[in-house]
Parts: sequence; C-alpha cells; structure tokens
Amino acid sequence: KQWYQRRVRADEELRKQPQETTENPYVEVQKEKNREEDAKQQHFYSVGDKRKMSAPHPGEREKKKESCWFCLKSPNVEKHLVISVGGSMYLALAKGALRNDHVMIVPTNHIKCQQFLEPNQQDDVQKFKRALRTHNRTSKKSTTVFFERSVSTSHMQVHAVPVPRYSVNDIKDVFYTFADKYSLEVQEIPAGEDWQDTVPPGSDYFIAEFENDDKLIFLCSQKVRFPLQFGREVLASEELLNMPRRVSWKECKISKEQEEHDVKQFRKAFTEFDSFKGGDSDSDSD
Repeated sequence: KQWYQRRVRADEELRKQPQETTENPYVEVQKEKNREEDAKQQHFYSVGDKRKMSAPHPGEREKKKESCWFCLKSPNVEKHLVISVGGSMYLALAKGALRNDHVMIVPTNHIKCQQFLEPNQQDDVQKFKRALRTHNRTSKKSTTVFFERSVSTSHMQVHAVPVPRYSVNDIKDVFYTFADKYSLEVQEIPAGEDWQDTVPPGSDYFIAEFENDDKLIFLCSQKVRFPLQFGREVLASEELLNMPRRVSWKECKISKEQEEHDVKQFRKAFTEFDSFKGGDSDSDSD
C-alpha cells in the first residue's frame, strides 16, 4: 500500500507543469481542427428548430443534371419511355418494369425526393396520382400502390403499380411482413395527415401509399441496411403479384422496340384520364 501511494505521488510530480511555462498552443489548434472535421462531415445546418440540407454548388448541380438519367434535358434520359408531361412532372414507363403498366411520376427538374417539392409541384404529382388511380380502378379493376425510395437516389421517382383488387389492409399486411423480415422501422399515416411531419428534413425514407390515401413510412436507419428493391420485392411477392423472379429491374429489361410498344399502348389507354392530355411528351421543359 505504501509503495502504491509513493508511485502515485511520483506520477503526479512527473505530470506537473513546471513553473513559469506557457500553455501548449497546439492543444487549441488541434481542438479547432477537430471541430472543422466534424463540420465537414455534417450534412445539415440548423435554422431555428429545423434542419436543412446544405445547397450544392451551382456548378456541381449542373453536372448532376447533365449526367442524370431522369432530368428531362439530360442527354442520358430515355425519352421513348415518356408517356405524358404535365407541368413540373412527367409520367414514364419504368425501366425493367414489374409489368407493362408499371409507371413512374418523375420531376422534369433535378429534385431528390418529395420532401423538396414546391406546392405547385406537389399539385402536379397529385394530378397524376388521381388519374392513375381512376385509370387502374376503371380499366384494370385494380388498386394502385405508389412507392418512393429516397435512399441511394438523387432524382425523385414515385412508382405506380396496379395490384389486383386486394383490400388495402391485405396489401399493408404484406408490407408489414417484409418490414419484420428486414427489421425495419415502420409508421402508419392515416389519410388526411401529412406524412412529412414524421420524417426529419433530409432523412432517407421509403413511403408506400394506397388507394384510400393511407401511407406507410419506413425510416432508414444507419443500424439497418435498407433493401433497395424493397418496394418491388413486396409487390412481386407470392401474396400479391406472384412474380418473385421480377424483383430486380435488371432481370426485367426488354428491347427498346417492346418499350416503345408498351408506352404507346399505355398512352392510348390513359389519355382519357390524363389531366395533362394534349401536352407534348417530348417536351424539353426543365
């Protein structure tokens, strides 16, 4: 015990700063460097109680638009897939579609997800949704399931897939089953409530929306890797469309000629329901 006390006192003497010496100036310098590094890794800055995503540099934004597969002015966009253009949105056949009436609502401009839409852009999305619901209900005796994934994407795509007339609750149950499979956090938002209130600004999410306007929100956590084909996997399951081999869009690719045929057929059937009919599907509005 006496030896231990002597050892502690000796260590304290060694650590004691000599008299008439100044503080180490590099301590504060290192602290400042650490703070700068932390700031570089942050994706948000605070404004009051809200967090907003930092805006990309204009030059960076233009480069993304030029290389984007979905911006209508991009040289990479496959315009033969476009069915209709309305206001700030366009409707297109999904590449590697689950079925030949699987379509997407896409912004003409480079917008990451629905969280960042302006009110007029949200209105254009709703017009397409209403038209698709009516079309699928009337022409196909099917209910429409919409889904969007914001994780691992830079341009918003709201998928719309007709499903035989299962009840909304039956379809929800399948989503819940797959949520349990992947240990995903899910929250149900009743019709009439704003789902964006449940998603922190800038957070990654998956949303499924149903015929009665109910929604399921899946928040993407860093603890659990979100399955990128989740929406397709649920809808392709044996419980719903029963096409498990079509989960990956890469396994569903068809020729350009077949895509053009499917677009022509869909446009012909959809025209009477299209709120934007008469628009030029080859428009370059951006």
